[in-house]
Amino acid sequence: MAYNIDPDQSVSIVAIFLFIDAAFLGFPLLSSMINGSGLPILLVLVVAGLIAAGVGLLQGRQWGWYLAIVVVGLTVILDLLRGNLIGLLIDALIIFLLTRPATRAKFGVR
Repeated sequence: MAYNIDPDQSVSIVAIFLFIDAAFLGFPLLSSMINGSGLPILLVLVVAGLIAAGVGLLQGRQWGWYLAIVVVGLTVILDLLRGNLIGLLIDALIIFLLTRPATRAKFGVR
């Protein structure tokens, strides 16, 4: 079964999900930083990566596609560790949309 999804729409949807994911990871992180419970550097890097990947995708940059795949892979691991099934479904949707042939072609990824 073929899914013909417009690559521009896919990129917009993925960018929105990346920004939402960054917010869901970033706000508790910010709260823990304000409360003085330390700075988990991995989470800071993941949040920064999610934001950068979303911006890169919206600008049509090839590095944005690669960064999105890497950062979503990290969020899959975090979601598995936390047992976050909704997060896993969203991550699966992001990976599905990014790996469609038309979307890959848009970013020059083979």
